[in-house]
Amino acid sequence: MAKSKTGGSRAYLRGRVGSDVYSIGVDSKGKKQQVVRSLAESVKNPQTLAQMRGRMIMSTVMQVVSAMRPIIDHSFDNVPAGQPAISEFIKRNYSLVKDDVAAHAAGGNKFGLNRYQEKGAKQGAYVISVGSALEAKNIVIDGTAKTLTIALGNDVTIGGLKTALGLTVNDYFTACALLASGKFIYERFHINGSLADDTAISADNIAEVFNLEGNTSVAIALVNSNVVATLAEFSANAAIITSRKENSGYVHSGATLAEVENPSYTADVALPTYPTGKERFLNGGGEESGDVPFVPEPFSCALTGVTADGQAWAKGDKTLSGTHSEVGVVATIDKYEAGHNIRFGQSVSDSEQFNGTQATYTLADYDSPAGSEVSGTLKLFVDGAAVETWGTLTFTKPDE
Repeated sequence: MAKSKTGGSRAYLRGRVGSDVYSIGVDSKGKKQQVVRSLAESVKNPQTLAQMRGRMIMSTVMQVVSAMRPIIDHSFDNVPAGQPAISEFIKRNYSLVKDDVAAHAAGGNKFGLNRYQEKGAKQGAYVISVGSALEAKNIVIDGTAKTLTIALGNDVTIGGLKTALGLTVNDYFTACALLASGKFIYERFHINGSLADDTAISADNIAEVFNLEGNTSVAIALVNSNVVATLAEFSANAAIITSRKENSGYVHSGATLAEVENPSYTADVALPTYPTGKERFLNGGGEESGDVPFVPEPFSCALTGVTADGQAWAKGDKTLSGTHSEVGVVATIDKYEAGHNIRFGQSVSDSEQFNGTQATYTLADYDSPAGSEVSGTLKLFVDGAAVETWGTLTFTKPDE
């Protein structure tokens, strides 16, 4: 039954009436609108073996998408960031998993498969980046020891490290790995630009050689003339993505996760867990009906409230009285779903991730002179796309 918290003929409805489903969305200008979706009165779903095979493959790929989204939503050069990049990942890897299922149903598979309704990413030889950048050199991955080793030879300096890797101070590399538990690890290594090329690398400064950022911890050590990075979490199902600075922005190297031995599960184990129906062969059933992958409905959400410096901020432009060094902005959304990249801020790169239904963003401009005005237009981003603009916030910096 559809319900509304406010009565009247102009109220927005949520719920279902007969075969119509009512929800609340936003239009291209960020205005709230009623969305009505009609359900089919009856759905033919014979659940043939071929259909279930397609759904098994798609389920497997989509679990990996959920885990890898922070990287794969912008790692395909010449494909727009966000959902287009995600779609590129799905297209490429669905085909690879499908071919692997056909060729290695009982063993020797390159991709682990999800059983029916099983959650969590499975290890596999996934293409996680496509681009024209040259790969960083001389990085040896040991998945068992969870280490990355860079041999410097006789030139144990910052300049020697740049030469060994083939990187400039503007370039960096990101180590990626999919764990057997389903967690996706990514850690960015950027050579410290404040250290001169002739700086000798020693035990005293080895911890300062790289600026690190990612979702695991890293210990850096100098072992003889080798720089050894030991990650707290890592695996052999790993790859390195190199990012190189060009005039138009960053380009990336192609990267495919290394194969691992006997990833779980094979098709012969996973496929029987999917329910099948009894559609007869001449009516479209049987092996020859082809793959019919399950594609989940797109996720949408909307901002329900925002505060600035603790004050309620109604949708639209707002100017704060007094002076402020910076302003904390707290945004609330109507729903949250894990696996989606939901952010609030001025851009995808200048924004904060939602933790549940709330996100806290700090608006500041530390480079502008004292007494000047600072402003920023704040938006809701879902999977790399701006879906709602809340308004422009303006405040004045205090005098020094």
